[in-house]
Amino acid sequence: MLTETVAGRTYDYSHSVGRGSQTGMGFSNPVAAAIGQDGILYIVNRGSEGISNVAWNRTGYGARVSKVALGSQAGEEEYLHEFGKYGDEEGAFIWGAGIATDRQGNLYVTDEWLNRVSVFDKDGAFLRHWNTAAGGDEGPHGAAGIAIDGQGDLYIADGRAHTVSKFTTDGKLLDSWGRHGSAQGEMDSPWGITVDSEGFVYVADFNNHRVQKFTGTGEFIAQFGSHGTRRGQLNYPTDVTVDPEGDVYICDWSENGWAQGRVHIFDKDGTFLTSLTGDAQQLSTWAQMTVDANADYMKRRREVASTEPEWRFAQPTAVVYDSQNSRLLVADTQRSRIQIYNKQSNYMVPQLNL
Repeated sequence: MLTETVAGRTYDYSHSVGRGSQTGMGFSNPVAAAIGQDGILYIVNRGSEGISNVAWNRTGYGARVSKVALGSQAGEEEYLHEFGKYGDEEGAFIWGAGIATDRQGNLYVTDEWLNRVSVFDKDGAFLRHWNTAAGGDEGPHGAAGIAIDGQGDLYIADGRAHTVSKFTTDGKLLDSWGRHGSAQGEMDSPWGITVDSEGFVYVADFNNHRVQKFTGTGEFIAQFGSHGTRRGQLNYPTDVTVDPEGDVYICDWSENGWAQGRVHIFDKDGTFLTSLTGDAQQLSTWAQMTVDANADYMKRRREVASTEPEWRFAQPTAVVYDSQNSRLLVADTQRSRIQIYNKQSNYMVPQLNL
């Protein structure tokens, strides 16, 4: 369904951006994204999950951050450049996991394996890094999702310590809450995190199959979703974002096969609205360039029984809402692309006299 209207909202599929690529004009298993200054999109690519495959990752196919100017429609996107590489030295990543931007345009990238935050300027120049294990606590830790509030402080979800910690942008620990469990306020492998315009913190509670909403000091407020595989139910949620109207978007990674996954949409009170399953019925501009350049690619695509598996989400991992352009961006991880949906409030349904 390319266009769906529900409860006064219309979600209209626009286009997709990206394709799998070793260098340039593509992504490699994008797992996190953030909108920076001037509407620039920054994407954390994880590449190969196998940390033992060091030689392959060091070619550039693995960990890096891509910088893309999206434009408003297909064909207007521009791949600007990329930065970072696989490794543990300054400016490198092993398991990049989350990304956030501050008002100065600086980027904060978490690393699940190294338990640290690397800081870059908007052009990708490395500035500093700091460890997320406070006070010499060596673990277990796994810095995953990261978000920034209106005061410029950072919230980081720790998937191995099952906590949320609040830091200054220089790495000073301000607060921490949560513990391993399934009760209200407890977490099991939290992953994605976001902060809304009112300062509430939302956490994708991965193994508890829910999203929890907290105050900025960790007081439990509400839960979104419950475990299941139906529309509106969650099955390993990986990320969450909130738009200016308070609608909540939850990226559901799903365990039901490789080419699965959804984005569930709730209103601010937790009422389920609808689910997106992916609608990339046309190849992205960059992917179409690849197919057009190789006659064998074109033949193989035309021989398949159905292209539907190609346009559905394949284990999406991240969602980000572009408030300036009123659109939702979904990191379609296994397809190495971003699927884009416009949110329209004044969509007119044509009246047809038949």
